[in-house]
Amino acid sequence: MSLQTKPTERLPRWQFRKKKKVEKRRKKRQANAEATKSTMIPTIKEPDTSLLLAEKQKYEQEKRTWEQRETKFKLVELAKQKAREKEERAKALTQKRWQDTLMTLPMLAPSFSIDAEIKTSSKGPFMTFVQPASDATSSRLRKTTYRERFLQRKRNKL
Repeated sequence: MSLQTKPTERLPRWQFRKKKKVEKRRKKRQANAEATKSTMIPTIKEPDTSLLLAEKQKYEQEKRTWEQRETKFKLVELAKQKAREKEERAKALTQKRWQDTLMTLPMLAPSFSIDAEIKTSSKGPFMTFVQPASDATSSRLRKTTYRERFLQRKRNKL
């Protein structure tokens, strides 16, 4: 086993690729800045002081704008990271509340059964309009079907 202390969490593929893309762009911008900076090789002859001053001012202006862009980019990245962290905290809090709610739900007694009949001494103020199934079959006759009537007539003719 290597001497690594703790392996870092792997990013999802799309996040990893995006991060690499952003790093590549930053390196390219910096390389371009370095290339333009290094191409300004001083010449042997002494240039005008006004040209030097204008060139220096232009360089300072470009440097400021580049630094401003970098700080804006870093601020945006920081804001995104804070938003992600806030969302994760909210998700964890919601999960915890849900678990607490589930844990505080009252449990039914082990002797409770859905099939158990409720036995009360009084019937209460309610009237029963539908009779139980055993009484209904004895009081009403089943209606005969067309097939049964047909067969009965056939038997009567014979």
